[in-house]
Amino acid sequence: MSVTGKTLSETAMDVGVEPSTIKYWCEEFSNFIRPARTPGGHRRFSEEDIRDLRYLRQLLHFQNFSIKQAKDYLNQPGNRPSDTDMPETQIIASSAAAPTAASLAQDVCRYLEHQMEVIAEGQVKAIQLALDQTAATVLDEVRELESEHFTQWSRLVEHTASKTNEKILAAVDELRRTPQDVEEIKRMYAEAKDRWLIEEAKVRMEIQRLKHELSEVQNQSLWQRLIWAIFGRGKQFSEMDNQYKNTDLNE
Repeated sequence: MSVTGKTLSETAMDVGVEPSTIKYWCEEFSNFIRPARTPGGHRRFSEEDIRDLRYLRQLLHFQNFSIKQAKDYLNQPGNRPSDTDMPETQIIASSAAAPTAASLAQDVCRYLEHQMEVIAEGQVKAIQLALDQTAATVLDEVRELESEHFTQWSRLVEHTASKTNEKILAAVDELRRTPQDVEEIKRMYAEAKDRWLIEEAKVRMEIQRLKHELSEVQNQSLWQRLIWAIFGRGKQFSEMDNQYKNTDLNE
């Protein structure tokens, strides 16, 4: 058995609203608007349904009823629409003028939503770019500081070795070269060499530790890098600088 009547799109065009609005009204005013359905579940609106929808549109759009007010009004006896409630000329005039205003308002809403999405996307990209640039700058500065400290450690090792050699040469010049003196010089040289090797090993281990730490930082997230670079490394560099100053004062 076929079901006659107009489709949702045709009905929306006759009433002067969007198809989604017709669907919403059918759900909210199910006691007032009951279109027939095809075997496939599609709505088919009769002329009476279209008249009721136009009456509902007049209440909501022109008399500024809320959904609840319209429901209460239609549930009262005698407030159902009749053919005399909306003259044919008024129906034709309102249905001809309304689609333009409704479609224009919807176009404006869609345009504003699109512009807001574009602005939000641009702001997110700008923030991400600024964070990436900041992280890259901080990491470059960390690498420069690490390089400076490597240079300082190398100079410290060379300085220690030079001081030790000077002391040994001065001792050789001052001592008489007896067998006992030669043995003493050998012992002093061996001790100095051992101390130098120990210091060199410590420096090499520290360099390896810093390289490993830098590798771990590069695998961390952006925020973890920034926190490590700003707070963690600054404290370590301050401690190492104090250590260098104490070493120079002792010598």
